Amino acid sequence: MKKNIFVFLLFVLSVSLYSQVSTTMSEETEETEETDDFDSLFEDAEDSDAVVTDKTDTLVAKIGDIAVPLSWSGYMESSLGAGGVREKGSNQYSAYFSFQNYLYLNARPDKTLSLHGTLLTLLPSSSKVFSIYEMYFTYLMFDSLFVSAGRKSTSWGYVRLIGTVDDKDDKADLVAGSNYKYGGVSTNILADSRSGTSGLIRLPLWTGTLSLWGFYADSYGEATNMSSDKLSFALSIEETVLKTSINLFARKYPNIAPDGSWYTSENRTQFHLIGGEIKRTILDADVYVQCIAQVKSAGDVFKRHDINGFSEIVTTAGLYKWWDKSDPNVGFNVEFQDIYFPETSNHNRCLAYDAGLKRLGKKKNIKIGASGYHSITDKNGYVKPGVIVSGLFPHANWENGVRIDYGESSVYTSPKLTFGSYLKISLNY
Repeated sequence: MKKNIFVFLLFVLSVSLYSQVSTTMSEETEETEETDDFDSLFEDAEDSDAVVTDKTDTLVAKIGDIAVPLSWSGYMESSLGAGGVREKGSNQYSAYFSFQNYLYLNARPDKTLSLHGTLLTLLPSSSKVFSIYEMYFTYLMFDSLFVSAGRKSTSWGYVRLIGTVDDKDDKADLVAGSNYKYGGVSTNILADSRSGTSGLIRLPLWTGTLSLWGFYADSYGEATNMSSDKLSFALSIEETVLKTSINLFARKYPNIAPDGSWYTSENRTQFHLIGGEIKRTILDADVYVQCIAQVKSAGDVFKRHDINGFSEIVTTAGLYKWWDKSDPNVGFNVEFQDIYFPETSNHNRCLAYDAGLKRLGKKKNIKIGASGYHSITDKNGYVKPGVIVSGLFPHANWENGVRIDYGESSVYTSPKLTFGSYLKISLNY
């Protein structure tokens, strides 16, 4: 009983603290070492270790005459090990430690309304060790209209590897990170959703869904004057036609900068976006294509039909397949991306890939895999092979990997080797 009362009080406290916390995920995770890249080797596998939230304790909090069921669960992950870097013929070694804990809190008085919160503890951290990771409500109207608002990470898009980084999984290399020195378009057009306050409305439409999203960034300060010129809006229409998923979307960015100045085509940091994508299962494999365009001049694009009105056009195509009907399970994911700049007629192209096998060995407790990125334009990239052994110790995996950077680069001397071995302890509670 004392444990339930403590959790409830913590939940109430987190609601009161929400308005005071505005830490972005990039601040929370910028301390992550290169060896943490090995965590993502198997994250695309269908049964990869995921945060489990169905193990919950429930209490009934009585507020006035209303009884509100409050459930909670959590996920803890900690890694301890050592790694090193070999470059220019010399080795540098270092220890590695990380700790993160997510506490999930949910209050649902009935099927129409619910309140969700996630409290994050992150170590080591140079900013805030404890923060409110997410806090939002959901509301269901007429059993069809879905409404959600608060601080929440939202993702749109079929792309799995290239440029899918968001505030919930802020990987430093972005898989295709070097593409971003050429362009600033993420394949998830809502990648910044957790760095502010957002609202989402979803309505069933024909064979799919109509979604409308609004966003007010933390950089604009308190919402004392939440004018439309300071807001970002996005629209998505996703339908299924002949067993093919089709998604058309667009995003409008603010007209006024956080400092109060008006954006123009010359000083705008982010142009409005339009795009579409398609996905279909062929021979049990997912095949998908996405195209996103930055609109620099709406007049040139929509009135004069001039392609030079686009700042850049990003096209990403991918293939994903996973076989799990017999041991060992095996799968792969490969993507190709082309960024076209109409003003200069230049292209930037890259490849990203991820492949792995699992359920190896007598105890079916070994996974091996590799992921990587190759810039066709820059003629450089990296590959990350790794091995994960589970079941050697309770609640722990032994993870080993190496990252090999190759090709021409101004950041490192090729080849550069980053290697690590550590014990990852995780707990769903």
